Amino acid sequence: MSHRGTRSTPELAGAAALVSRHLGTGARVTDMERLTGGTFNDVYRLTLEGAEQSAAVLKISPPPSVPLMTYERDLLRTEAGFYAHGSTVEGVPLPRVLGTDFDRKSADGDRLLMTHLDGRDWHTARSTIPACERDRLRCDLGRIIGELHHVQGVGFGYPQHGTPGTGSPWRTVFLAMLSDVLHDARTYNARLPFDEDRLLRTIDQKAWLLDDVTVPTLVHFDLWDGNVLVAEREGRLEISGIIDAERAFWGDPLADLVSPALFGDISDDEAFLAGYCSARGRGFRLGDHDLGRVAMYRIYLALIVLVEGTPRGYDPDERAPLTDRATADLFAALDRLHRTVPQATGEA
Repeated sequence: MSHRGTRSTPELAGAAALVSRHLGTGARVTDMERLTGGTFNDVYRLTLEGAEQSAAVLKISPPPSVPLMTYERDLLRTEAGFYAHGSTVEGVPLPRVLGTDFDRKSADGDRLLMTHLDGRDWHTARSTIPACERDRLRCDLGRIIGELHHVQGVGFGYPQHGTPGTGSPWRTVFLAMLSDVLHDARTYNARLPFDEDRLLRTIDQKAWLLDDVTVPTLVHFDLWDGNVLVAEREGRLEISGIIDAERAFWGDPLADLVSPALFGDISDDEAFLAGYCSARGRGFRLGDHDLGRVAMYRIYLALIVLVEGTPRGYDPDERAPLTDRATADLFAALDRLHRTVPQATGEA
């Protein structure tokens, strides 16, 4: 999902200067390979000599002229922050930030240099993963995400939007996030397959569910199979990396139960939930209200998918298989939200 005709093309010299600045004057870039499959930034694999690492990954954000959704501002800064916070948890396989260039003086976008993780993304490797291994890996993924959710912050919201630390409750922040996406739809004339007023009425009627969330937690929010790496180690497959944390925010940890079951219901993934609940500890389990909140976050992700293609200039017909699935999941999540049991004292 690239921004067509807007990608910057960094020269080898620019990458070499960044590597030299952060990895030492003896570090050299001997090869620079553009990686495919990214949805927002340019991504390159750098082959290195004279550095502790033999390879690194360089990400470059789109130039300022590219039209963005509201939440997409400064995403590489969000990603770098996610890895810094996530690195405090042992056993979570994240890239390590090697260096950043966010002053936009030497390039027309932000640049993030990080370690290269071995493995293939789960989406690509799916057909090669034996059925007997899948449940073990799903359990491991759930455990890793559950461990990551022990990282807590000081305020809710996107890191680059100034909301963390302001003291606003999660209900206020999340409803503003959702409102921003709908505003983006109007700004870019994105066609949405539902009545906006009806959607907002349903969300408002169930907004009391969000009041259960009082502690800001580090949320990745893009944990679909393409952002999970697997590699063979000592004769068996292991999860070797969690990558592309551009959509991260401080919020309800249950928001991370959406993309692992992309356009589906995480309740159907027993292996993932077994690992996740064990990592959360103290007899953690998902109740009706929890699944109601997950439904809200499914709606939010579906809205992003339905809107983002318009400012990025995608062909609607080519994108239809994806947007059709997002639409179906949005309505399924709305139905699930409708069925959430009200509070004993009535919905507020």
